[in-house]
Amino acid sequence: MKRLSILFVLLGYQITGTGQSYSFKTTSQYDHFEIQSEGNQLFCLFRASERKALVTVFRKVYLNDSLQPVDSIEYSLTGSAELLCSGGDEKYSFHAFYTKVEATEKIIFFVTNNFDKTHASFSKTAIDFTSYFSKPVKKLKNIHLTFLNNNGSPGMILVQPYLTRGSTTYPGKIFALSANDGKEIWTCSAPLLFRTQTTDSLLIGTTTAYPSGGYSNPSYQIHFVDKSNGRLLKSMAFYNGQGFRSISVFATNSRQLMVAGSEYPSGNTKNGRFYMSMFALNGEKIFDQVDSAARFSTRRLHLMGNVFDQEGNLILIGEGWKVDATRAVATTAASVLLAAAIGGVPGVYTGVDHKIDNVVFATLSPVDGKVINFKSFPVGPWYDYGNLMTAGSHVLIAIANQVIIYDVNEPNSPPKPFTSLRSRENLLLTPYGPLIGKWNNHRDGYVISFLH
Repeated sequence: MKRLSILFVLLGYQITGTGQSYSFKTTSQYDHFEIQSEGNQLFCLFRASERKALVTVFRKVYLNDSLQPVDSIEYSLTGSAELLCSGGDEKYSFHAFYTKVEATEKIIFFVTNNFDKTHASFSKTAIDFTSYFSKPVKKLKNIHLTFLNNNGSPGMILVQPYLTRGSTTYPGKIFALSANDGKEIWTCSAPLLFRTQTTDSLLIGTTTAYPSGGYSNPSYQIHFVDKSNGRLLKSMAFYNGQGFRSISVFATNSRQLMVAGSEYPSGNTKNGRFYMSMFALNGEKIFDQVDSAARFSTRRLHLMGNVFDQEGNLILIGEGWKVDATRAVATTAASVLLAAAIGGVPGVYTGVDHKIDNVVFATLSPVDGKVINFKSFPVGPWYDYGNLMTAGSHVLIAIANQVIIYDVNEPNSPPKPFTSLRSRENLLLTPYGPLIGKWNNHRDGYVISFLH
């Protein structure tokens, strides 16, 4: 199941669908619902009962390409319940809910076979999660879950748990459950993994270490785990050179592992260069290529994400920015003049902006990692980082209420205006094309519709 770029924190019930739009009413803007794609279909999953009902009902509604409801599933849970997360593989879709009845807490999993539409459910208590964390699990409501992508092993649910204590969130050990009965298959013996990828037989992830005294210049290790039993097969250092590397791409085609991003001589992100490393799945390095051109001598680079073009080349997408104190100086000067006029103490604006004045697209060959094309286009200036979304070969960048679009298969054409978003609107990328989502109010609810 491919998760959309935007998840919403709202609550819905009493659904309606008319024409080229679909809506459901809301009773609270703080509950979690999801709009996701499942195969080539779009679904909405939301609360369909009042918040204080004795039995909580969530409804999953499938929409056709006209945004009309064509099918639905309801999940009934005793007591107060909250939606935690959703996931799926080639055969199954699954959802996790937190429930509480008096003092009894549970996390309930619902699993649906997408072919014969049979359902299964199972539950876990706080005791079941204790072994995944180094700290005790006292309350199940402090547990958060993420389902990891696990193509190639239908029926094995890979779960990344997190434990929140105060303002700190601690990741736990990844574990695997059977989609049939919920029994634990294994607990991962590797260190706590990030940037995970899976193949038919492997779980691959990274760990990060920081030097004492700070969070700059991190170093990474790559770990290979046997997906049949969760045992660590191999660990290796990713980069032992000078300076440090940021990892923007960590991907596999089930034959090789690609790691790419930007390399810097120091922790100040100046003079960044693109790099690509390719590994065989036994950990053997195939190549490590660093761009020789000094493309950012006057700017710093903020990598936003990536996409692949029709030839299979990797396109790294970034924003070029400069440190800009113009607003700080102007605001401080005005404050001094005002203070002198009224006999007060000047207020000083100490913020320094990141002034973004171009977006860049670097095309790297997966054959040898070399930069084979580089495009830079002027924008803004922006004083906030943009939000990147991708759909096939198209790149969409949202900044404030404006969205621009760029087709990586037409690299010489600059980004063009795509749409403007009004208050409370969000852009959704779906199998049916781009949609606009908007929360109106508690009476009219949340509406998704096609772009006009």
